Formats: sequence, structure tokens, C-alpha cells
Amino acid sequence: MVERIAPSVLSSWTRTIIDALLARGIDPAAVLSEAGFSQGDLRDPNGRVPAEATARLWRVAVAHTGNPAFGLEVARYVGQTTFHALGVAVLASATVRDGMNRLVRYNRLVSDASELHLEVHGEVARLSLRPRHGFESPAYEVTDAVTALIVRMCRLMTNRKFTLREVHCRRPEPFELAPYQRTYHAPLYFDAEEDALLFDARFLNEEVVMANPELARHNDEAVRAYLARMDNGSVIDQVRSQLVNRLADHPTPQLVARALGMSQRSLQRRLQEHGTSYEAVLGEVRKELACAYLREGRYQVGELAFMLGFEDASAFARAFRRWMGVSPTMFRAESMAAQ
Repeated sequence: MVERIAPSVLSSWTRTIIDALLARGIDPAAVLSEAGFSQGDLRDPNGRVPAEATARLWRVAVAHTGNPAFGLEVARYVGQTTFHALGVAVLASATVRDGMNRLVRYNRLVSDASELHLEVHGEVARLSLRPRHGFESPAYEVTDAVTALIVRMCRLMTNRKFTLREVHCRRPEPFELAPYQRTYHAPLYFDAEEDALLFDARFLNEEVVMANPELARHNDEAVRAYLARMDNGSVIDQVRSQLVNRLADHPTPQLVARALGMSQRSLQRRLQEHGTSYEAVLGEVRKELACAYLREGRYQVGELAFMLGFEDASAFARAFRRWMGVSPTMFRAESMAAQ
């Protein structure tokens, strides 16, 4: 069997969905719950969540907003630090070409479910978003958000000189075209083979108004360091992500291994290579989530026991006392008093 780790998405990128919901006056807690997330899942700005779970969150968010073009809306809530050092490096690039090459080279920091490709044919440049080999194409809402964001960045880099020739979208033509027309200001082609932005190749040589090559190179180093950590810890991170979304179902090593596209033996071996085990990762995930939930104060101890996959409240209380040295009730009381 070929070992293949399920793709993941940067949690701060997923967090922009919540920001867009809040701006609409929609309580994100209900959306997160329906999509299988908790409030704590997206708190770590360096964390990652399974691409499959994020796609589910997109679908639920679209249903709650009633806006099929919600992806275009979400792109407006991305800040320079949403993508950590990568966002700063792109905006500090010397030219648009340098910025786009950084996006292509380091795109997997944001999501390793898809890839960006930049091609130039004569006077026309084409930036395409394609699924990574062996994985499904991203959800339509995701590609809407990604392409809209890239256009916004290019306009920002060129003081709004950047324009498009054409926009190709895999999604069927939506009933309401106005949001797409306002976003792209270019001819739109739906039911296309791939998602792509076509523009004049001359823009690639346009100098970036905020260019700072030294700052860009410095942030390149930070991006490479993050990717190195991601690669080294990818198995652990992916197991953690699977467990977070499956704890209430009492996930077994076999179930998690199958979700990651490998055998149970391969999973255990790869975890051992990183100096840990399935049981150790499970314990850490339970402990972290238990502390986060208790600090929120929203759930009873019995509810938490079920959510974290324990047989009963007594088993949870014993495990928590072993982790933290106090009972769950005492920990919650101390946390609430400190707040």
C-alpha cells in the first residue's frame, strides 16, 4: 500500500471563515458545531486542520449564509499575517513575478491539498489552481476564496494597476453573477477544466509598490522553517487532526490509519520514528482539549467525558487528575476565577 498523508489546511486561513460569519452577524459556534469543529480547533495560529474537515466547514457556512459566493466574501477578511511569513514575503517581493513565484513555491504552507502553477505563453500569463496529484479538487468555495485573494494581492502590489484578461472557474455558472463581476472585472468562463486567472504577462515585471527584497528573503527563511517543521511532524499533526474530529466515536489506530491512507503497522512505525505512539498522541489531544473546554466553562464533566471518548465521567476524572494533578471541577473553578 502506498502511504499517503491526508492533506491539511493552515488553521488561520480557516479562521477567516469565522471572521466573515461574524461580520454578517452569524453566530459561528453553531456553524462550527454542525461542521464537527469546536471553538478551540482554530485557536492555534500555527496549527493545521484536515482539508476534508475544512471543506465541510465551508459547505455548512455557505448553507447558513445562503450565499453561494461566500468564498469571494471570505477573501476580504485575510490579513497580511493570515499566512504568517508568506503573506509578508509576497507583498515585499521586488516584482509581481517574484511574488507569484513565492505563492507557487510555498503554497503548501496554506494548504497541501492543491498546487498553484504559473505559465507564460507569449503575451498571456496563466495562474492555475490544481488539486495535488491523487487528491480531489478543492471545493468551489475554496477556489473562489483563493483566486479572489490572489487578485486582491496583485492589485495591492501594483497600486491597482493589475487587471485580468479572463477568469476560468470549474464551478457551474451561478445564478447570481454580480459578485463575480465585481470581484474580477473580467470575462468569466464557468464549467472550465480548471480554475485559472489569465492576465497580461507584462504585469509579471511590474515593480511592487511595497518592495523590500531583504524583508522578503528574511520571511522566506521563516516560511522554509515552518515547512520543515510541518514535514517533520506531519504524521503526528495528521493523527492529531483525525483524533480531534473523531474522539466521540472512540477512534482506533486502524480507523485513523485508514483515514490517512496507510496500514496500522505503517502508522505505528512512522509515529515511532518521531519518538511517540498512537496512545501518547491520543492522550495529549485529550488533555489539551479537556483543558480548553474546561476553561470555556460551557460543558458539564459528563458531556466532556463523552466528547473526549471516555467510557464515563469517572474514567475522564481519573485521567484528568493524572494529567493535571487536580479534578476537572477544580481546574474549571480555578480557571474561571483567574479569568
